[in-house]
Amino acid sequence: MSRRLSVSKQPSLLSGSGSGSGSGLPSLAPDKPYATTRLHYRQRSPAPAPSLVRRDQLYHKRRLVAIALCLFLFLFFAALRPRRPTVFLPLRDQPDYAHLITHKQCAAKLCNSVGSCHTWYPHGDDDESQHGVVDLQAHGIYRDVALISVDFGCELLAQMHDTTWVPIGPGETDCLVHHCRDMVDMDLKSDLYILASQIRHIAQNEPQRELIVPYTGQAQSAEDDVTLVTQFSVNRLDTFARVIESWKGPIAIAVYLTEADDTIKLKNYFAQPGKLYLYARVNMVIVKPDYTSPEHLKYPINHLRNLAVRLATSSHIFVMDADFSPSANFYDHARTVLLPLMTPTTALVVPCFGLREGHTEMPQDRVALDGLLKHGTAYITDPGAGHGPTLATTMATRSAFYEVCYESQWEPYYILRSDAPLYDARFKNQGGDKQSHALQLNAAGYRFLVSPDIFILHKDHAKMVWPGGGFNASQKAVTHWNYFEHFMLEMEDLYGSDVRWPRACSALATVGWQDQRRDVTSIAL
Repeated sequence: MSRRLSVSKQPSLLSGSGSGSGSGLPSLAPDKPYATTRLHYRQRSPAPAPSLVRRDQLYHKRRLVAIALCLFLFLFFAALRPRRPTVFLPLRDQPDYAHLITHKQCAAKLCNSVGSCHTWYPHGDDDESQHGVVDLQAHGIYRDVALISVDFGCELLAQMHDTTWVPIGPGETDCLVHHCRDMVDMDLKSDLYILASQIRHIAQNEPQRELIVPYTGQAQSAEDDVTLVTQFSVNRLDTFARVIESWKGPIAIAVYLTEADDTIKLKNYFAQPGKLYLYARVNMVIVKPDYTSPEHLKYPINHLRNLAVRLATSSHIFVMDADFSPSANFYDHARTVLLPLMTPTTALVVPCFGLREGHTEMPQDRVALDGLLKHGTAYITDPGAGHGPTLATTMATRSAFYEVCYESQWEPYYILRSDAPLYDARFKNQGGDKQSHALQLNAAGYRFLVSPDIFILHKDHAKMVWPGGGFNASQKAVTHWNYFEHFMLEMEDLYGSDVRWPRACSALATVGWQDQRRDVTSIAL
């Protein structure tokens, strides 16, 4: 800024001014004004010595290196630090599945008049022999039967001494009363048609009676194996038959008989040629509700999932909905490649896609699926909160699997160990049933890894009409167990207010939270 010089006039020391004063003395006042303001100039600092400049530069470089080294060590030891141990806190008001589901095969126990008893089991479909006279004689039962006890699902045909055959149904039969003491031969069988016939009989005579009846299939699973688990109502039996034909591993399902007429449909279905044989290798649990109560119209979706999970005897399970079909390579790839890489707290997420109506051919592998995706014939199901986090990266990923972080309201399908936490049985119909389970796993410290080389896919079809109104009705019901109003409060009480934040997602993951390109505000929803 330029400075303006201030100018002032000095007063005369004598009266008057100028040289013509009366005193004759010369005037001390100048003829022209003069500057009285002091000029200030900033003195330039001397240039630093080159040695000092080099020293400062070296100091800054060392400081940056030290900061980078500290950051690297922090991330390195953070990666090596043991993860928070998995702590699963059980939910409240859940059924005791240990008592609801048993893996024992149905049997018949016969006792003689002196109280000596023996238990028989059904013979296989390829064994047409009866248990015979020799067996009865060996156990002291021949022509001396006092009591017969037959499990539900079994049917016993007893031959009397006069050659007549008498059917013995489930429950206890006093042969001293019902004239079956003089038994000389018997045949014990068990299949799904027999089971369906017995359920139909109860529906007719005891509509209020609730039944949970397990059926053990003929196929045996290896210990290191993955069981396909699902649930559906009786009208999906024919649709799911295609999945049974393509899935070569063990299968466990739960079938819900919504209405009394469903017991007729179940019996008629297994009366068809080939259907009995197809489902013979499947572990199945059939659920008949109390038909006199309006509650039977509320489809117990998570309760059914839990029942089917408890039927699995393999090390791992894959729970999916019945309208999906696994890719052709799913079972072999999962069993041979993925299972050996999984830890007890890994949830291996499987991408899910939809196929436009009118396209009948199912893609057999990822290459075929990629072609359908490019042409718009196939699409990602619910690309928002439901399944968007699963496919956050490019579909070209070719690693065995990649990691994604948990997000609120996510509804993934995944492979888990069979001893993983069960689903919240209080959810019925639609809404919150799967996302509540994903939140449980996140709270318990599970990591979510996506396998891009396998997938499940469903074809577009008319939406299923849910009993009781489905999602909308269930969310508006005052007494219905609700995700936000009830479940979330319990989870925050069990695990803390931060239960929705990703707890086990690795900060050094190949595909981490940031690469998901998701709106992180959804976690707080």
